[in-house]
Amino acid sequence: MVVEANCEIPENLYYYIDGKNTVWVKIEGSDIAVVGITDLAQTMAGKIVKIRIKKKGIKVERGRPVATLESGKWAGPVPAPVSGEVVDSNSEVEKSPVILNRDPYGQGWIAKIKISNQEEVKQLLTGQQAIQKLKEIITSEKLTCKRLQ
Repeated sequence: MVVEANCEIPENLYYYIDGKNTVWVKIEGSDIAVVGITDLAQTMAGKIVKIRIKKKGIKVERGRPVATLESGKWAGPVPAPVSGEVVDSNSEVEKSPVILNRDPYGQGWIAKIKISNQEEVKQLLTGQQAIQKLKEIITSEKLTCKRLQ
């Protein structure tokens, strides 16, 4: 785990980074992408008060929303890091969205997507490349991450 400005960056995950939108991905088996928002994203959003996640069976395209978040100061999409079909969504975060602020890499997972194009996984950032890009966002946004209790 790399920590920069109190922002946790797990080294064992893949990352989809589009501007300030930062999403993590964990591959389960060979074709399931577990998706969530990063520590940076939850900090930038502030206290998340609502999340709408695409329902099971819905097809999503890379870069298009798999969910929509709302906080007191921000509303916007959670982009799908890969194309595929939503096979599961986290009903717990829909009931209690603040979980995303408290545990973005654990209980705060958002959706599971059955990957339809494995080539897209190769386009996700990992390791030092991901860490460097996330550090650049932390610096440019002057972020110090904090988790809500």
